[in-house]
Amino acid sequence: MQRRHFSAGETIFSEGDVSEEAYIIRVGHVEIVKQGAERPLRLAMLGEGDVFGEMGLLDERPRSATAQASEDVVADAVGRAEFMRLLRDEPDEAMWLLHALFERLRSMNRLLVEAIPVADSMQWTPRVRLLPLTEETGAVLPAEGIEISRFPFRIGRAPVSSEDQALAYNDIALHDREPYRISLNHCAIDLGAEGAVVRDRGSRRGTVVNDVKIGPLQPRDAAPLEPGENEVVMGQQAGSFAPKPSPFRFKVLVEAG
Repeated sequence: MQRRHFSAGETIFSEGDVSEEAYIIRVGHVEIVKQGAERPLRLAMLGEGDVFGEMGLLDERPRSATAQASEDVVADAVGRAEFMRLLRDEPDEAMWLLHALFERLRSMNRLLVEAIPVADSMQWTPRVRLLPLTEETGAVLPAEGIEISRFPFRIGRAPVSSEDQALAYNDIALHDREPYRISLNHCAIDLGAEGAVVRDRGSRRGTVVNDVKIGPLQPRDAAPLEPGENEVVMGQQAGSFAPKPSPFRFKVLVEAG
């Protein structure tokens, strides 16, 4: 890997550039934007540990979006030859790149199957704080919660020993027991046209956001987070499977940035 440094406001690569390598963020935040008909569309705000440009490891298509440093950024660049070497000789080092590729394929499949358009861009970044409401969510979050500064922020279930670790890609992993309420890749707090949203990531039991159900068998896979307090309940759409309320409950505080 090659260590790269980018200054705040610097373009790391532009839409249409030759695609040759991926980047793992070590320090700072990177904004991913795509040129829209009237103004740029913001697709993601990524932070430490996130991967971007990963499709450059698989094909030679031009970049589909632009990556810009929102602040001073340190990142490791990985080319195709290095990626293949890591897969062969150091699979643990290649795991983050594989996670990013799996997540991209999931997102592309969701867009194709459900014909979901890319959301329009916001002109500001909301401030989002995630807090626990139960013992189960308190096991992975401090009582005062955490501030989310990267989007999407992924939440799912911690894999058990019989499951492939490469299939789970989360910023927070919840511990669940069979019969599982939480899917390996359950949901994400993300950016939408009007602000923060919760998106389903292919869960089995779905999520409830302020009494709005998203996920399997629902007409929508995302719900907005309103300014102020919100309640997010994961794995609640259980039917006769488990009539008791889900213990995986969060409070989400949202304010304009």
